[in-house]
Amino acid sequence: MFDPWPNILSRLVILKMGQNNAEVWITGIGILSALGNGFEENWAALKSGKSALRPIELSGSIHDGKFFAGMVSLSDEELVKQLSELNIRYPHNRPTLMSLYTARQALRNADIEMFTDKIVLISATTVGGISSTEKHFDNLSLNKTKATQEFLSEMDCGSISRNVCSYLGLSKPHYMISTACSSSNNAIMLGARLIKAGKAEVVLAGGSDSLSKFVLNGFHSLKNLDPKPCTPFDKDRFGLNLGEGAAYLVLESSKHATNRGKSSLAVVAGYGNISETYHITGSSPHGMGAYGAMSLALTSANLNPQEIDFIHSHGTSTIDNDLAESNAIKRLFGNDIAFGSSKGYTGHTLAAAGAISSVLSIGMMQHGFIFPTINFRHPIPETGLSPVTTIKENQHLRHIMVNSFGFGGNNTSLIFSKAA
Repeated sequence: MFDPWPNILSRLVILKMGQNNAEVWITGIGILSALGNGFEENWAALKSGKSALRPIELSGSIHDGKFFAGMVSLSDEELVKQLSELNIRYPHNRPTLMSLYTARQALRNADIEMFTDKIVLISATTVGGISSTEKHFDNLSLNKTKATQEFLSEMDCGSISRNVCSYLGLSKPHYMISTACSSSNNAIMLGARLIKAGKAEVVLAGGSDSLSKFVLNGFHSLKNLDPKPCTPFDKDRFGLNLGEGAAYLVLESSKHATNRGKSSLAVVAGYGNISETYHITGSSPHGMGAYGAMSLALTSANLNPQEIDFIHSHGTSTIDNDLAESNAIKRLFGNDIAFGSSKGYTGHTLAAAGAISSVLSIGMMQHGFIFPTINFRHPIPETGLSPVTTIKENQHLRHIMVNSFGFGGNNTSLIFSKAA
């Protein structure tokens, strides 16, 4: 069997910043996706087994209606109205508004709005505010209107974390991670490591990305878009469907949560990140990075492959990614592991994908439910693996792995365990 890293993984050491004995609990969640606004709507839609993908609508794009995408139902104006109590001072980019919407949900769910002086924010995004600034591109060659200047200041990725801190009154240091599609998984991993190291008691971690002509045209130039609903892990997969959305999770030291009488929704049991540097956009066909990230996550959680009950895969429906991930899963877990992709429901939400998958996975453990991977017909010949394709209820799910793999070979796997 091909072994790209003989005897290397066994020597890898997971970096530990002065570990303590506290568990990392998830005490609050917030989510916004094409499936719905908030956890209850998302969960009800996922349980229905129906895709939220529809023909894409972007103002002025020559590709409008030609590709499927997962679009959030709330407009920018509606998001501002939903956030009226925050007194939004001027138009912000869409990822900022979606981050505020879901971060506030997560804080309320955790009953922790009064502890804002203790909260470290770790946000994630891929393209920042470009969906808003591109609307003002023509103005740059004419005159810099006030609106244009405001949106230009919102273009960089860091504007999202700055705005979230400002409006929610967070005073601790804040961070922005942009490692392509692994970004929000990396935000959660960093948050967990800070808590384990005793550097933070509460972390608000997640990510947000919006649809834009820039992103649509970029993936189109890579020939990575499917004009039909995507088919993750299918032999005849053609490409991905884009999506937009946001999700944030409140990570909390078990000691801090217990002291304030808050129970856990789930435990961040393990995490692993590795960069395979195989190609600037493509994955190693043998799945070296995916295998490494999943292996490190298992080691971090002190679990065996047989103890993972479900893998919430990256599963983008692209030719390269699905082959790589499928090869890695088969090599590490064998032929009988339950796995699946939710991209056929939400589209690929880029930096938000890991956090959205994490929130949905926590719901799966709470409700004992496994969603079906829709549109799957025939397994990839090289591996013969088939994802779960029928609704499964009354499942005893103790440990779920969540994968997110980004351009540049940045691969991250998380493991969530059922709360005791």
